[in-house]
Amino acid sequence: MKHKKHSSGHWSRLLAAVVAVSLLLTACKKDKDEEKLVVVSGSGNIQDDLDKFRTLLGGTLNTTPGAVGGYREINWDAVPDSLVGKSMSNNFFNTPGNNVPASLQRGLTYEPGTGEFRVSATNFIEVNNTTGGEFAAFSGNKTFANISNGLWPIKPEVPGQPLAATVRGFGIVFSDVDAANSTFMEFFNEDKSLGKFFAPARSGGSSFSFLGVYFKEAKVTSIRVGHQGTLAAGGKDVSDGGTADLVILDDFIYDEPVKK
Repeated sequence: MKHKKHSSGHWSRLLAAVVAVSLLLTACKKDKDEEKLVVVSGSGNIQDDLDKFRTLLGGTLNTTPGAVGGYREINWDAVPDSLVGKSMSNNFFNTPGNNVPASLQRGLTYEPGTGEFRVSATNFIEVNNTTGGEFAAFSGNKTFANISNGLWPIKPEVPGQPLAATVRGFGIVFSDVDAANSTFMEFFNEDKSLGKFFAPARSGGSSFSFLGVYFKEAKVTSIRVGHQGTLAAGGKDVSDGGTADLVILDDFIYDEPVKK
């Protein structure tokens, strides 16, 4: 029996069909994944980006424990001057107790032992005086940084209670992100990564970048923040001839934490 020979044109058409199907399946998967989350990011004038993210989280700012729906925000100016420049406790913004001010019960904690968290009123020149003109506060005059660790987790809790909680969205205002793909947030549901997202580099003559991610279906149990270098290690910023893209943080925005 003679076997039918296929021309090179036949194999070319077959290969093209396989590639087309593969691309279609990839596009469908990408579209499906994008339907499950919303990324809001920008640099320069980021006010519209913040407002968009606030609306996405419910549009109502919560200021007391026991709220349902809406969002919470931290801009660090609630930190008293007596604690500026000093190490902060990991639960400073979720201190339990009946006599604790509601401003200190916002459901935000850090994992102990993952660095030294501080608030500054001078954009951290007291920690690293080579960065004096690099950073700026977005709101008020106080900013935040983990000065000794470039990779650290945020843990949501029920506001006013030491109970693990989940959120669906979290956003941060960064100051002086110079390099793309250097500063990021990675979201987790327990040990499962929900994705890593990079803050855009600053632009438009402004120091500020914003990154916020909202998950329509998944519940977020922790957020890992990553950035190059640390302020306490010394050295100049990459924009001034240094080797690391040093950054600090201002506003945190997230939806009302819900008990796991």
